Amino acid sequence: MHTEQAAINVRVSALLEDLPKERSQLLPALWRVFEEYWLLEPEMIEAISNAMGVPYAEVYGVASFYALFDNPEGCRPIYVCTDVMCALRGSEDLLKSGQVGAKGTPVSIKGAPCLGYCDEAPALFDGKVTKTQVTQDALAQLIRGEKHA
Repeated sequence: MHTEQAAINVRVSALLEDLPKERSQLLPALWRVFEEYWLLEPEMIEAISNAMGVPYAEVYGVASFYALFDNPEGCRPIYVCTDVMCALRGSEDLLKSGQVGAKGTPVSIKGAPCLGYCDEAPALFDGKVTKTQVTQDALAQLIRGEKHA
């Protein structure tokens, strides 16, 4: 095993050590690794497979099914709803926001299909929570890593 793969295996195992080692926990496992690296490369999928005892093909199948894991830039993604109500309330302007977050972490603002918060549009998903009635200022605070965003 290459040194880089060994290091990824160690880090991923540590991230997943408290999760039950079963297929039903693949999505939480994928999110944890994704939030650590902001992408899921084959080496990371292999490490998840090893740590969870689930075949690589199953881990890859779950990871490739969810569009939110498609992040080839490796930036911290923030997903802005682009469906009708959010678009009418300014989501298109939110999509044009800045690209550098707290401590210089690159941020990628991406469009996403309906997040299910039409009554509180515009909405965004930052990988952990969905925020509603998002303003330019609130998004800027989120990008900078401020807690009250």
